[in-house]
Amino acid sequence: MTVNNDSSSYTNDPDISVEANPSLIFASIWILRLACASIAFLCPWANYKLIKLFQTRRFYKESSAKWYIIFKGVFDITYISITVPIIICLTYDIDLIHRNILTCKLITYAHYLCDDLISMLLTLLCFDRMLRITCGYHFRQRFSLTICIITTIFFTIIHIHHLIRLQHRNGFCHKIYLSIWSYDFDIYYSLVYTSITWSIIFISLINLTVSIYCDRVRRSELKKPTQQQEQQLQKISQIFLNGTNSSGFNNDQLELLDNTDDIESSIELTIEQENSNNESFEKEQQDNIDLQITVCVIIVSASFLACNLPNFIIFIVKFIYESTFSTIGHIFVYISIFPLFIAHTISYFIYNHLAARLFPNNSF
Repeated sequence: MTVNNDSSSYTNDPDISVEANPSLIFASIWILRLACASIAFLCPWANYKLIKLFQTRRFYKESSAKWYIIFKGVFDITYISITVPIIICLTYDIDLIHRNILTCKLITYAHYLCDDLISMLLTLLCFDRMLRITCGYHFRQRFSLTICIITTIFFTIIHIHHLIRLQHRNGFCHKIYLSIWSYDFDIYYSLVYTSITWSIIFISLINLTVSIYCDRVRRSELKKPTQQQEQQLQKISQIFLNGTNSSGFNNDQLELLDNTDDIESSIELTIEQENSNNESFEKEQQDNIDLQITVCVIIVSASFLACNLPNFIIFIVKFIYESTFSTIGHIFVYISIFPLFIAHTISYFIYNHLAARLFPNNSF
């Protein structure tokens, strides 16, 4: 989400000591410090495991979603590696961003670049899953890798304006004001970009949910004739087994034996299919894994929207009312950082652990 996540605008507010309850602020700050310390180790580890999962596990590494997830994992690690030290230092009244011109430009540039790329890569991932599941298109991994590289280069160039506009004067990092039709460029860009990406993700979630439900209904309908055929074959085998130990067959058994031609042709067809069973099995397994990945993408995307929503509400409130926060407002600011940490860390646990529970029959 491209909003102003600069925590210095909240933690360095001179009105905090006057308006806020010291005990509540003290407790929230220490909880935030502990959360930052935990996430500083958990997030890189979880995203590293996620990257290895899609690089090594069979069928995962053959999915077109692979590179979107890997690139997003890399930028999740980078984002947390930048944000967590800044927040921890701010809780001790150490401002890294405003220290000098170098930290002013590089930290701000890297922060907004990673933030925008994460949301864009998730948008592209949802779009890829929608084309794969809804439209049935199979994209090569090289195509998705090319899209990820082009997207990264494009945003790297676009965000150069941060390096150009940022200046360090009188101990503070300032950005040269740029207006478009009397709108502040940064606010205008943030609102438009966030609205577009979030809308695409939300529409994709609805589309994918409906498509997966329809696919599940279709699969259950296709299983019915196969199950009936298996039951009939079991009855035939039981008749022959009983026939070897008895003098004849009853009428019901003879009626089933009259259809042996169909059964035999079905058996012959099954034997012929076994010759090319490897290819069909591989394709079926890849389709099942693609379906599993898509379900996980839905959960990850929904978590992303839910976890970023509190911070977006703060951005809107601060923009509309242009005022400082009350005691409850400051505590809400601290609390809103926790969902952001979750959004950048939870993917591995969804793709690996939750997927194993939702799809226990999938083999890898």
